[in-house]
Amino acid sequence: MRIDWSTILAGRARAFRPCIRTDFSSLPTPPDVIHFTGGAPPLECLPAEPLGEALARAWRTEPTGLWYGETEGHRPLREAIAARLAQRGATVDPDTILITQGAQQAIDLVARALLEPGDRVLVEGPTYFGALQVFEPYDVRIEAIPLDEEGVVLDELAAALARSPRPKLFYTVPTFQNPAGVTMTLERRRAVVELAAQYGVPIVEDDPYGDLWYETPPPPPLRAFWDEVLSLGSFSKTLAPGLRVGWLVAPPHLMKLLIDAKEAADIQSDRLLQRAITAVITSPWYEEHLARARRIYAERCQLLAEALARELGECAAWSLPRGGFFLWITLRGVEESASLLPHCAAAGVTFVPGSEFYPDHRPSPSLRLGFTTLSREDLLKGAERLGRVLRETIVEVSGR
Repeated sequence: MRIDWSTILAGRARAFRPCIRTDFSSLPTPPDVIHFTGGAPPLECLPAEPLGEALARAWRTEPTGLWYGETEGHRPLREAIAARLAQRGATVDPDTILITQGAQQAIDLVARALLEPGDRVLVEGPTYFGALQVFEPYDVRIEAIPLDEEGVVLDELAAALARSPRPKLFYTVPTFQNPAGVTMTLERRRAVVELAAQYGVPIVEDDPYGDLWYETPPPPPLRAFWDEVLSLGSFSKTLAPGLRVGWLVAPPHLMKLLIDAKEAADIQSDRLLQRAITAVITSPWYEEHLARARRIYAERCQLLAEALARELGECAAWSLPRGGFFLWITLRGVEESASLLPHCAAAGVTFVPGSEFYPDHRPSPSLRLGFTTLSREDLLKGAERLGRVLRETIVEVSGR
């Protein structure tokens, strides 16, 4: 006899889903398809050799790292993270840092601690789809606050904060935002913090790209302006996503609760790997690595933007990001980009439709292009394919 699992599954299981709802495997792609869907460092920026050497040293010299240990994370690593945050203007006590399985687990731990069914959650519109993936199973009401070129729109945020019931949190990616690439200005950061403090609403600041600026560093993290901010970070973008090592900075009175939640989830993050990462990010190599990665990403972003300007002309608009991994394109003359994806895939190029980045999956004329993992040749070839299909489609739709 087989169990009828549909009668046993928890109600929240219906909300579990992939982070991207588009099934790229079902698209009609040729063998040489170029994917603008990635958001990771390229192979040449992965720290295989220095990390491998550091891990081997940790294996030899700290075998106790193979035991159970500190749920909150390796203290020297927390101290190193605190030191890097201090360089960016945020003074943080290492005792308020929890090491997590990437920033994704940090989002989930915050959601576990704060959210109940029916709660209001504010996010930017568009926002990181992985955060939506976390929030949705908690049966909350997710509201998107629009962005402009300086960050979240203050009037819209203030109105949402003032509505009853009071939101449980405001989730933001203020620096080189995923997907829009927008960086919240210094003045806007201060205003956002003042509004959240006025209404007593926690800010959850997701900051995986803050070290990946192109020409000048961004403003300080929101945590620099208010010690009630829950601030998340990750080594997925600066080192490698496969490491699954991130962190959560929280107010002191929440730390025991979050550590207990972490212990219940997975007991601890990889202790040997934490020791290896500590050695890597406190060595001179790390700053050299970041400087090289910044140059590579800036060059690829500029190359793609110039190619798109040639290929798309007046058919699309975008603003150049000052750091991070993504270019956010808004098409002119069409109402939504998702229906264009199969045509582009058949021509050998894919992207992530803008609708994926809104909680209601509203039609969006925008699309996200990730450029960091692609070579110069693929960026140019992909832009040509994308431009050709989009030009033809936009002319057909608009009748011009």
